[in-house]
Parts: sequence; C-alpha cells; structure tokens
Amino acid sequence: MGRREICVVMVFLTATLASQTVIMAEHFKEASRCPICKAYLEKPVNLKCGYVCCLPCLNSLEKEPSGEGLLCPSCPVVSQRNDARPNYQLRKLVSKVKELEPHLKTILQMDPRILKFQVDMTLDVDTANDFLILSDDLKSVQCGRNKQNRKECAERFRPAICVLGSSRFTSGRHYWEVDVGRSKEWDLGVCKESVPRQGTILRSSEHGFWTVGLRDGIGFSASTKPLTAVRVNSWLYQVGIFLDMDIGNLSFYDITARSHIFTFTKISASEPLYPFFCPSVLSNNDQGSLTICPAMNPYIPCL
Repeated sequence: MGRREICVVMVFLTATLASQTVIMAEHFKEASRCPICKAYLEKPVNLKCGYVCCLPCLNSLEKEPSGEGLLCPSCPVVSQRNDARPNYQLRKLVSKVKELEPHLKTILQMDPRILKFQVDMTLDVDTANDFLILSDDLKSVQCGRNKQNRKECAERFRPAICVLGSSRFTSGRHYWEVDVGRSKEWDLGVCKESVPRQGTILRSSEHGFWTVGLRDGIGFSASTKPLTAVRVNSWLYQVGIFLDMDIGNLSFYDITARSHIFTFTKISASEPLYPFFCPSVLSNNDQGSLTICPAMNPYIPCL
C-alpha cells in the first residue's frame, strides 16, 4: 500500500472515530439537561413513572384538575409531590459533565478533516417545485410568487416547496455546505430516493427525511418524531452537512462557530439518498434563499 492510499485510509478511520466521539459527547450533554428548563439538571428527581427533571421544575408541571397530583409531560401517570425521589447517580453524572464542559466543547468542534469529502453539487431542476426560482448556475434557490412553467416531471415536488440536489449517494462519506443567509425559515438535510413527490408530505425521519430546520427565525429543530429542539449558540449563517453512509450517520455543523449542531444515527443505506433543500415560502428577497457553497477540497497531509 502506497503513501497516498495510507493517507486515505487514515482520513476515513479518523472521520469515523470523530463522528462516533461527537455522538457520545452529544448524548452525555443531552442526558444532563432538564427536559423542562433545558439547563443542566439541578438536583434531579424521578417521578413515579421514571420521568426526570430538576427539583425546582416540579413547580412547573401541570397539576391534576381536582387535586395536587403532578401530571407527567410524557405519559398518563400521575405522581404526588412526595413520590419524587432524588436521583443521586444522575446528579453525579451531571456534575462530571459540567466539569468536562470545556473538553466536550472541544470534541463537538467541527473536524476539518471532513472537508476531504466535500462534494461539488448543483440543484436538480427536474425536482424543483414550480414556484421555486433557481439561479443560472443551479447553486441557489428561493421561492417566488409566480409559477416558472417548467415541464411536467414525475420527480417534481408539488405542492411541497422543495428541491433535491443533483448528487445521488449510495455509499461512502460526503460533505457539503449551504449558506442560509438571514432566512427565517428553511430545512436542509437528505431524503430517500423513494419519498413521495406529490401531495402532502410528512417530512420526518420516520418517512425518509433527515433534516434540520428553522421556523419563525427562532426555533431550530431536527426532524425526529417528535421533533427534537436544537440549540444554536448564535445566528446560523452557514450549515455544514456530513453524510457517512458507511455507519449511517448524518451530522450538521455551524460553519461560523465550527461547532456540532445535531447528528442522526442508524440511517439505512438500503436505497440512495439525495441532498434536500426547502427554502422559506414567505420570501420577498434574497434573504430567503439557500445557496450551495463552492466546494473547496484542501489537501489533507498525513500526520
């Protein structure tokens, strides 16, 4: 095996290890947060059904209409206040995660090695909803007010306001970046080749759509079922998307902060996947456009 082949193998192994480490770090952080206040758990307690929250957050739970029973946000079980039991093991875990916070932040930084897998793609005009306006170079898309009168295609989305990328992924690792500008509504990610193109579309991971999106300029979420709220430290201008079909992961990154946003796991490679783009339907100007950033594959030296 030559030096170049060894470099390629090292990059692949490093990318796989980095992806798994990011997922573990993200899981630790999520397990340490209260589902009610979203902050680190403070004196975590278990209700009768096992639901976990901060001790102070018990006061935020909905009460029984006819009594003092606490209603669990995720199941029908009713708990009394004296049913709440302190979870000392989880309390120790949260304390350790807080202690490791600087290290976790480092782990969750975007690994520059994934740039090795950057894809040069365009938008597939045959899949674009007829209200979408595509740039001449097929790199940018936004919603217009009038139909574009394109030819009829079975692949075209309608009435869903979305379009696919031209790249068809069946295996391997692939990375691309999208400029979302100041758009207040969008969805980005991948979808199965077989997703329906006409009629009402349920865009969730259960139905073959793995995306992260923004609503009303404030609410970021991942298309799990139910939706998973995603925390972003600052305004998100550019999104990096890294698809690893060999291990079934799809990760999203904040390009400006070089930090991890969210990772889907256990994505099946049983059929091809396509990049998915859904711009704001309320766009009046360029702020509502999504633009594929130029591919810039750097040379990654052996370390």
